[in-house]
Amino acid sequence: MEKVVSLIKLLVRWFNYGAALCVVLMMGLTCADVIGRLFRHPILGTYEMVGLLGALAIALALPSTTLEKGHVAVDFLVEKCPSHLRRLIDILMSLLGAVLFALIAWQSLLYADGLRETGEVTLSCQLPFWPVVDAIAVSALLVSVVLLAESLPAARNGASG
Repeated sequence: MEKVVSLIKLLVRWFNYGAALCVVLMMGLTCADVIGRLFRHPILGTYEMVGLLGALAIALALPSTTLEKGHVAVDFLVEKCPSHLRRLIDILMSLLGAVLFALIAWQSLLYADGLRETGEVTLSCQLPFWPVVDAIAVSALLVSVVLLAESLPAARNGASG
């Protein structure tokens, strides 16, 4: 089980590096476009490339944020519960989250397939949308795996305690 957890953490780290690269590319592209505009040579399609990179950055950062529990949580009611009930709620929420993100991954793959079939592309640069939606699907699947892995040790601790 420890090898699986280390593999998950490695994948999450690489996805996070991908998100960071997307942010750096967005920044570089935006700066280059602004400088190009000063000399009356803007970069064609900057707006749509930055939009695609932004969607990728957010999707690729989700598994890391999930692993680090960096999402906003409103748990003032749960904090008042006894510890065994809190553990049960944590397990249930992790499992429900895993199911939700598995459904998001599945539907994203179906959507990407439809985009691939219709040949949907961006307006200026003619960049296909489907690779970004596929990346969102893979990222959502990794979030689902992170949540599942998170719930398993909690389930064992809850059963023994």
